Amino acid sequence: MEGEFHFNKQEKKYLSAFPGMLVIFQVLDGMDRVILASDNMLDSMNLTYDELATYFINGFKPLIRYTPLKGETQYFAGKSVTQKRKRAVLRYVTYADVTNIYNKLHKLEEDSSGQDFVYKQILDAIPTGIFWKDIDRKFLGANKAFLDAYGFSSEDAIIGKTDEDMGWHPEPEHFKKVEEEVLSEKKTKTARTKNLIQGRERDIVALKSPLYDKDGNVSGIVGSFIDVTEVEDED
Repeated sequence: MEGEFHFNKQEKKYLSAFPGMLVIFQVLDGMDRVILASDNMLDSMNLTYDELATYFINGFKPLIRYTPLKGETQYFAGKSVTQKRKRAVLRYVTYADVTNIYNKLHKLEEDSSGQDFVYKQILDAIPTGIFWKDIDRKFLGANKAFLDAYGFSSEDAIIGKTDEDMGWHPEPEHFKKVEEEVLSEKKTKTARTKNLIQGRERDIVALKSPLYDKDGNVSGIVGSFIDVTEVEDED
C-alpha cells in the first residue's frame, strides 16, 4: 500500500513483546489502519493479527465490547497517544481489561441496595474519561479520568451545564448535532472535534450512546473520550 509505514526489525520485536495491550494504527487519509499489535493484545482477545485488523477496520475504539466465539463478553478501555513520524502519523493505543469493573457495575444495577459510593469508585477506576448527561444534554456526572483531564476537583464544575455552557468546543454546533442524533436515532455515534482542555486546544474523539430508563425510554447520554492530539517526533 502506498504510504504504508513499516517499523524496523528491532522496533517491531520490541513493540510486539510490549507487556501491555497495545495496538498501533497508521493514520492515512483520515482513517486508522492497524499496522502492529502486541502479542499480549492478540492473546487477550484470542485473535490472530489479521482478525484483529478486521475488527478495527473502521478505526480504533476508545471502549471495546468484544464477545469471542467461545467465552464471555470482555470489555477494554483504551488511551491514545498520536505521534508524527517523518513519513507517517501513528496512533498508539493501550488498552486495559475492565471486564470485572463492568460486571460489577451490572451487578450493582441489578441490586437496588448497591451503594452509590461503590458505584462511583468503580467508575473512577476506569482509565478512560467517562461522562453522562440528561435528556437536555446537561451533565449529570463524570468519572475521575474525565475530571482530571479538564483539571476539575469535583463534578460540581460541570453538573447541570451543557458543552455550550462550558465553552470548551471552538465549533460547538457539530458536537451538539451529534448528541441530538444520539438521542433521536437511539444510536451510538462517534464525534471528532477540537476541544479546549486546560487552556490548550486538543483533538479529541468521543463515543456517545443513549441512556435508557427502566421503561426503555431514552433518558440521556453516556459517553467517553480520548485525546488524539498529534505529538511531534523529535528524532
